[in-house]
Amino acid sequence: RRTTTTTTTTVATAVATTTMTTVATARASFAHRAAHARAMARRGAEVTHAVAARARCGATRAMARRGAVVTRASAGFVLRNCGDKSMAHLDAPVPVPGDLEINQPKSVIGRQTSAAVNLPIEVPTVSGAHAMIDVVDGKVMVTDLTSTNGTFIDGEELLPGVPTQLLVGGEVIFGDEFLARFELVQQQVDAAK
Repeated sequence: RRTTTTTTTTVATAVATTTMTTVATARASFAHRAAHARAMARRGAEVTHAVAARARCGATRAMARRGAVVTRASAGFVLRNCGDKSMAHLDAPVPVPGDLEINQPKSVIGRQTSAAVNLPIEVPTVSGAHAMIDVVDGKVMVTDLTSTNGTFIDGEELLPGVPTQLLVGGEVIFGDEFLARFELVQQQVDAAK
């Protein structure tokens, strides 16, 4: 029994160390690519479609950092797909996910619509029940539901089961940075209507 316990502990430690190293590398790579894309866009350089998509995701945050003021009358939130729509990493093409309208206080993002999932992203790298979105007091909270490929807010991987606020202009990735990368935008209501 001691041998089994020691072996299990050693394997668990090795897996945890490998996972932490992989996550840290992925975070650094993601942050570097996003920063590079935004810098190129600011300089007016010619950029590929993929690079331009990454730069657009951060445009709202950049405006906020520069002190731009946007007056909004809230009617809800939308997750605007800002991924580059590349499918090279998949075995077969899939429909490109559109924008996701958050029109309920609680929503579940997953691979297919079901009794539990009301915001489908039909991409194989998205888990069956990937993440939950709660709108509480005008704040959007995202909780990873122990998804296989993780949920990231602004490049940081969420801990499963821990609600994390997604700010307007913030970026969330549901397991696939190419097809399931979204920017949170607040719907605007035309005051004249």
